[in-house]
Amino acid sequence: MSTRYGAGLRWGGVTTAYVAVATVVHVAWYPRLVMAGLAPGVAGAIGGGVILAGVAWYVASRLYLHRGRAAGELVTDGPYALVRHPLYAAAVWLILPGVALVVRSWALAPAPLVAYVAIRFFLPAEERVLRARYGQAYDRYRRRTPALWPWPRPRTRDRQEYSP
Repeated sequence: MSTRYGAGLRWGGVTTAYVAVATVVHVAWYPRLVMAGLAPGVAGAIGGGVILAGVAWYVASRLYLHRGRAAGELVTDGPYALVRHPLYAAAVWLILPGVALVVRSWALAPAPLVAYVAIRFFLPAEERVLRARYGQAYDRYRRRTPALWPWPRPRTRDRQEYSP
């Protein structure tokens, strides 16, 4: 696994392959897979806003990550205070759903789920690298910070087993 890109290239490859196939299916079966209940302008506005929010979240996360890498430190503030993997979260929860809305495609609608499953599959290897690099500091961070979804936060005193 590349330590620079973590699990990103692997889950991104799976997701990209799905999106490519879904796009071909959408075009081949057009207009049967169009989200007909959504007006194009409404879907475009909502989807575009969601994509912009995702890109802003992604850029902010990259800036924090770049700063942390330059200092050789584990990043636990900014977007990283909410989730351990905000770059991945931006794609799953914002960018991919926004694209499905803009295109109004039922074929693309499952892309966030495909990405989420792929991330969960490849994430343990990335987390082992982070654990090896940052040791107990990463263990403490991992216990208090969810992987991809910031809510609901665990309410127990001992969060060691928590890892959404």
